[in-house]
Amino acid sequence: MRCFMLHIACLCIASSLCAIGDDIDEAMRKSVPPQLKFLRVYGGDDESMPPIALTSRPTNLRRPNIPFNFSHVTIELDIQSPTPPQMFVVFSHCNADWSEHDNSFLNDPALLRTSSIDWRIAPPASVWYSYTGTLKIPNEHVKFNFGGNWKAKFYLYDDPQIPIAIAHFFVVDPRVETRLEVSGDFYSPRNTVYSSGAYTIDANVRSVDGMNDGQLNTAVFYRLNRYEEPFIVSDISSYEDVNQRTHAYPLQTMLAGFGMTGRRFRIERIPAENEYRVLNLADYSLFPRSNAPLRMWTPDLWRNGSFFEKSDGGFMNTRFIATGDRDYIQLEFLLNTQLIQAEREVFVSGSFNNWKPDPSWLMKWDEETKLYRLRQWVPRGRHSYLYMTGEVDADNRKAIRLTSEEFEGNTARAGHTFIGLIYYREFGMGGFDSIVGVAGGSVYGSW
Repeated sequence: MRCFMLHIACLCIASSLCAIGDDIDEAMRKSVPPQLKFLRVYGGDDESMPPIALTSRPTNLRRPNIPFNFSHVTIELDIQSPTPPQMFVVFSHCNADWSEHDNSFLNDPALLRTSSIDWRIAPPASVWYSYTGTLKIPNEHVKFNFGGNWKAKFYLYDDPQIPIAIAHFFVVDPRVETRLEVSGDFYSPRNTVYSSGAYTIDANVRSVDGMNDGQLNTAVFYRLNRYEEPFIVSDISSYEDVNQRTHAYPLQTMLAGFGMTGRRFRIERIPAENEYRVLNLADYSLFPRSNAPLRMWTPDLWRNGSFFEKSDGGFMNTRFIATGDRDYIQLEFLLNTQLIQAEREVFVSGSFNNWKPDPSWLMKWDEETKLYRLRQWVPRGRHSYLYMTGEVDADNRKAIRLTSEEFEGNTARAGHTFIGLIYYREFGMGGFDSIVGVAGGSVYGSW
């Protein structure tokens, strides 16, 4: 009887300790602030399109035709949080180089803010995130009456000082005809590769409503779906300095034209890169539902400008993923460089990190297997990606001066699509950069 009572007492103590432990775990879980896991922005309701919307301002002027004329942009963010986070969003107009300016006429926080975020719970088995928030703008709460670069800064009501997420998008006030031409070019790569294709881009701009062409002073080009890597042609020297800070190779630019003849923006010898690699996490036979780490079936091989498969063009394709299957996979990337170690750091850059790798996407050399390796959480979908070399900026902990030529090579056959945004310096409202033209194109034709 004494042994029996002792056994019962031990069970009670153990049960109490477990309950206390569960309470502590629950309290700790609730005390952890919401964490951003992933964010993406796209035009309209099409995840393959650039994040461009038309201005909300009504006009009687004839607007030129543009290829991207969406009424809104969509922002999606995945959050890890014990409950749907209480958040609000503040919008800020920026210069062409994304620097924010203190202009109370444009950036009125009383008008340019909203909390109308749609929250959807993550699949039950998901451990990496718990909620997806969706915001479509402009909407009934927020209007954008001025073209230009815009930031959407997401804040927690409990901590309204530092944004938990920042989304970039463009608002266009179409007032000029723009034609983008992409042609093949050559350049001397830093690394010895068999293919060294490059692109030259020309944007020819003509006003349709008697604008002062001298105020058409900047064009910014982006690879489609890669909006953290601008190529800038401008009369403003500080804008062109962005090219040197961002890219690992020198770029030649030219701006010509005056009066009513229009303007021409030209940038030469942009490395063509290779066709994107494809990671199809929509294939459940290769990547089943699991929270356990999964490894690539075979290591990726070093390329010299050769490729066998066309990608989706740089965006994360989730069109064939059911809402209940939008989970994350803990995947180990493997790169076989044929025993060659890079002179600089090696990063995985792709649609799963918005082509904006940070040190968490830095690969490590495995001396035993002679492979570069990286384990990361990747959202399920069909992805485009490249292996790039670069360096880490000590100030902001971001990867900068990235180039893919060392392990991917360059070939104009890849045919990457570019978009060009044309900026007009407005003198009213305190002065600001407005986007008045947009166009797209590749070596296979213009849009």
